[in-house]
Amino acid sequence: MITLTIFVLILLAGVQGDIKIVDTLDGTMGQESCSRICSGVDKKYTGWYDSSNSPGKTWKIVSMRDCDFTSPPVVTVTSTGVSASKLCPSFTVYNLYSDIFRLYSVPDFTADKMRKYQCSILWTAVGFVC
Repeated sequence: MITLTIFVLILLAGVQGDIKIVDTLDGTMGQESCSRICSGVDKKYTGWYDSSNSPGKTWKIVSMRDCDFTSPPVVTVTSTGVSASKLCPSFTVYNLYSDIFRLYSVPDFTADKMRKYQCSILWTAVGFVC
């Protein structure tokens, strides 16, 4: 049994994931071997601001510094709250850089509501690190 377990572990050690990036927003492409998927959860209930440029919208800056991207990645975001009766809004990504991005709420939503509903941001970024 131990021999079989070791054999399976050796086989699995050689299996690699496949990351294929077809395009990026600015057209900057890297080598496939430099592809990275990086994700995170921003649970900080601080840092929300009411927009002065887009009344009724709220925004926040999210850091991806630990991902080490060399150019702006492709970012997808969603949000979740602490209960089904307090739904957090959807967002659009704005001001995308290699290390940070800014979110704007799609429906009208205030910064106070984001804090009250304890909305967390779940994000995934796909890009290049070399």
